[in-house]
Amino acid sequence: MQCLLELEELVVSDSFRNYCFKSNEVDIHLWEEYLILYPSEKEKIEEARKIVMGLHIMLRQGAQHKKEEKNKEVKAKYFSLFSNSPINKILLSIASIAAIFVFLFFLNKTFNNSFHEKKVLNPITAKVEATGNLIYSTGYGEKKIIKLPDNSIFHLNSGSTLTVDKGYGKSNRNVYLKGEALFDVSHNASLPFIVHTGNYEVKVLGTLFNVKNYPGDKVSETSLLRGRVEITMKDGAKNTKIVLIPNQKAVIDNIMDSLLVKGNRRDMLYKSVSLHPLSHNGNDNTVIETAWAQNKLEIINESFGEMKDKLERWYDVNINFKDTVVTKYSFSAIFEKENIQAALKALQEAYHFNYSINGNEVIISK
Repeated sequence: MQCLLELEELVVSDSFRNYCFKSNEVDIHLWEEYLILYPSEKEKIEEARKIVMGLHIMLRQGAQHKKEEKNKEVKAKYFSLFSNSPINKILLSIASIAAIFVFLFFLNKTFNNSFHEKKVLNPITAKVEATGNLIYSTGYGEKKIIKLPDNSIFHLNSGSTLTVDKGYGKSNRNVYLKGEALFDVSHNASLPFIVHTGNYEVKVLGTLFNVKNYPGDKVSETSLLRGRVEITMKDGAKNTKIVLIPNQKAVIDNIMDSLLVKGNRRDMLYKSVSLHPLSHNGNDNTVIETAWAQNKLEIINESFGEMKDKLERWYDVNINFKDTVVTKYSFSAIFEKENIQAALKALQEAYHFNYSINGNEVIISK
């Protein structure tokens, strides 16, 4: 995912203008999601919105002025008023800013199609199963953004697979996730959107939420940023249901507490399901659970052993510890553009350890 947008990029974006004028529901959802993912950008977004609205007023004034040019007397009166009106002085200032942005627009046109237009409006190609299901997948060190025909948007994290049912949008809106994805789901009351994982389901009508369910992880998480979701546990006859409210997450222990055998079927009972508030970065109020969608790897008080899988997925490497004592070292860090070597050097500031890198193989020792 690319870096945050500059002010001039926002102003010249068709998608952002649609958001400002509330003229396109998809763009409204896209920029609402942008603000949720980038709360520190709220002030810049508001500034850009004011400029867009000001330019709109200026253009309307210009259209009116063209009509009045046909009459010299009216034209003279118009310019007399224009030079003395405080409102029109403001509009002239906006016009000056607009001239700069028009220049920047043509200068940057080849690469300036906003974050959403580049990443979302050009969806990736899926593999088609023999069953007709669509499969989207990412390798380690890779992320993708997917847009489906119903305008639902999915951010797929590294090492993840998302299968879309062949009847999606017609008879159902079922998807099957292994890994992690951030979902921005379009509203459709007649077709609830359901994410199926190995041990639970998440049912929504229209919302923004994150599901993390990597095979082998000790816990799975569902984090809700907007709307409402219902989680149904696959715990035998119970089918326990949990409802989340915004800024809340469910943490599900994947370690089996016991195993019941009923005929040929085994029902798994999970050790615990707990609800927690979402975590926020104290510097910019970023939601830590979805920081990966901003291309940020945020580590909060995690041991080296706990970080291992996360680092492997993020950097597409295999990590081996020669000394178990190193796995207990605890770290808090934020990585964005760093490669694996730069990340390990930064971690060495907290604890002394040695490492060697040979291709994708990383060995860590005391």
